[in-house]
Amino acid sequence: MFEGELAGDVVTLLEKWGTVKRSGEVVIFSIDSGEIKIRKVSESPSTVVRRIYVSPSCGCLLELDETRNFEEGRVSYSLYKLRLCQEHQA
Repeated sequence: MFEGELAGDVVTLLEKWGTVKRSGEVVIFSIDSGEIKIRKVSESPSTVVRRIYVSPSCGCLLELDETRNFEEGRVSYSLYKLRLCQEHQA
């Protein structure tokens, strides 16, 4: 589940690997086959950054950084790394 705005190109990629549903500012992603992992990258009193790894079974890898700013009450996502398999490079 993504609680902030996702870039259109990221949503397009997610749609290739699973189901994307929007409900207001929330985006729910269900991967068809593969795994999703999350780990904390950094933390301060006002901000937490977590890296989200989306690894579909085709061999692609998408890494997003989720930044939670508690002072502003905002969640944002940025593309950290993208590696596409042969099938999705075409």
